[in-house]
Amino acid sequence: MECKAVLDPGQRGFIGKYLPGFSEMQTTVTPAGSAASQRTFFRLKTAGWDQSYILILWDSKDEDWNRFLSIPRELSGRIPFLPQIVAADPALGLILEEDLGEDTLRHLVENPACNRVTREKAYCRVLEALISWQAIEPDASPTIASRTMDYATFRWESDYFAQHCVTGLCGLGSLLDASWEAAVRNLAEAAAAMPQTFIHRDFQSENILLCRGEVRFVDFQGARLGPPAYDVASLLYDPYIPALDEEMVLNLFDYYSSLPGHLPCTIRDLSLCAVQRLMQALGAYGNLTMNKGKPHYRRYVPVALERLIKVMEALPEYGVIGKVAAACGEAYIA
Repeated sequence: MECKAVLDPGQRGFIGKYLPGFSEMQTTVTPAGSAASQRTFFRLKTAGWDQSYILILWDSKDEDWNRFLSIPRELSGRIPFLPQIVAADPALGLILEEDLGEDTLRHLVENPACNRVTREKAYCRVLEALISWQAIEPDASPTIASRTMDYATFRWESDYFAQHCVTGLCGLGSLLDASWEAAVRNLAEAAAAMPQTFIHRDFQSENILLCRGEVRFVDFQGARLGPPAYDVASLLYDPYIPALDEEMVLNLFDYYSSLPGHLPCTIRDLSLCAVQRLMQALGAYGNLTMNKGKPHYRRYVPVALERLIKVMEALPEYGVIGKVAAACGEAYIA
């Protein structure tokens, strides 16, 4: 049974202004999820419309509000992946956008009917779309180009992991000694030195939808310049998808590397970026669990730690990171 939502007068007036035929009596308004941030989503359906829409409730003072509106506008006509923005009202904190549906990549691959071949084909299609995203010239979107995955950003990721996972979730802050600092510093320097292109920055299975047979991206406001391997690692080491085993990861990376137009990206680049991305994800799970009232993110910690430990096997020169991750695995999973 659908749980219907009640709109306030300001929300009803905003929708009615931009969607002819809107009627509170005839329009079905249902919750459409919430992000890890403070955004809330509602799905709007009316029999007379040829499509449904998403209403986003979001504080317009958020630094990403304008980025969310600017990026689709700047890339309009260049790529087909982003949702159409219908209207926005910063005073009300409302954005109305095209509804891309509920068929996320995660939903597809978690379906018991989805076999290994179907799963791999879906990921290949997503990688093909990612190549098109990475091929966009940096000057096409000043908004995206205004941010970069620099040394400070990569260090923020490892510090986030240290604070909210190593110390917060696992109580192992004593392991973060001078050798840890040297390792994460060297890792950040290596990642920041890689060639850069447009990256989504949160390219995981819940932010990728298959809408009417086409690959689409959401939650793109954090897009910036960064190593091409970062988005590939975000996709292939996604803790939401336990079914992505090492063999499939390598097969999919080989497929990405075979695509025309792919940017230089070695398996070592992938490993380095995977470590950065997994540390960021684990920091987020710890923060959301302990400080944001979202304890369900705990369930993804074991898979993320397992993958971080595994990736570290290929990077012995950063061994202290692997040792800390292994200690977290024992402390948290036990």
